[in-house]
Amino acid sequence: MNASLEKLVSQLGQKRQHFSTPCYVYSIEDVANNYRKLKESLGTSLIYSLKANSCLDLIVRCGHIFEDGIEIASVGELNLLPRGESPRYTNNPSADKAFIRAAIASKCTLVVDNLSQLEIIKEFQGKRPINPLVLRLNPSTLDQFVEAPRGTRKDHFGLAWEDTLKALETCKEQGLEVAGFHVFRGSYSFAKLASSTAQAALKIVEAFEETLGYKISLVNLGGGFDLNWESENFDFVQYRNLLSEFPAHINLVHESGRAIMGTAGYFVTEVRYAKSIESRRYGVCNGGMAQNFLLAKTESAFKRFSQPLILREGRIVEPEDKVDSSYLVGTSCNKEDVIGEVKGLEVRPGDLAVFSHCGAYNASYTVAPFLTLPPAKSYLME
Repeated sequence: MNASLEKLVSQLGQKRQHFSTPCYVYSIEDVANNYRKLKESLGTSLIYSLKANSCLDLIVRCGHIFEDGIEIASVGELNLLPRGESPRYTNNPSADKAFIRAAIASKCTLVVDNLSQLEIIKEFQGKRPINPLVLRLNPSTLDQFVEAPRGTRKDHFGLAWEDTLKALETCKEQGLEVAGFHVFRGSYSFAKLASSTAQAALKIVEAFEETLGYKISLVNLGGGFDLNWESENFDFVQYRNLLSEFPAHINLVHESGRAIMGTAGYFVTEVRYAKSIESRRYGVCNGGMAQNFLLAKTESAFKRFSQPLILREGRIVEPEDKVDSSYLVGTSCNKEDVIGEVKGLEVRPGDLAVFSHCGAYNASYTVAPFLTLPPAKSYLME
């Protein structure tokens, strides 16, 4: 058990009345440590992806940590985020005129996904100052420069290489300054694809500068870090050596949400009722997929439910070898609303289930309005 979980268990035992379940509890210290470790390992700037966790209280408390910038993917996130000194980047393939207008007014750096967005940006030229643009490149553009590793998944984001060249020419003609480009090859892809991405990006820098006739200043190499990226045995020393080949005038950045927030959050729900059906035990909880959709594993071909820590009257309940599992289910009218399996333990009403690794996407990627069930509350832990 890590230090943050020990602290949370202690607080749930001593100050149970201070926590209204279901809830998320976020460790500010873990967020700071995760950010620092990843940034030091990469040796580059590190942008935080707000969509991973947009808890306002947490972002306000951690605003000084995200000194290199925050990526925003919607008008809602833009309006939510308080003004601060950290650079802000807007990046959304469906960003419309209203979003682009708001982003420019808020002095954000625009990440351009397609040629149509570039046409909208041209309309604002001369009316408001526009930060140098960043062009988002589809992963297929990298294949023009470095052979794609097998099994690379295709996606619909960013510009094809032909459109990239058109965008560069348009920016030259219209006097729109280009800061650089952004590439991203998918979630959980970093360990496998980081080196080939950087090798291709090196050549793309040359192509951009030759086309534009001036030096660019920014290359965003994306992210795709695993939740437990430190255990992947990735050779960061070799990777930093590769990155040192980029020209000195290039500010290299990566971005992440999962690696920063994932292990810094916990989901806590209370067992309301316990019952058995055909010898299978269930604990009916006051929080389920309506508050933490990812725990239900609906997108997994083979469901392996998370096993939470069980607290009873403030103490951890240890499993027993001869006791069958109990399945934790939520409050919705959906048979898929199974969020956890407690092996070797018969849960009881009043037990608290504490799920680890719930800091990234668990709250933000959840359909809370279903049945108008209440959303989970959020608490911060120093």
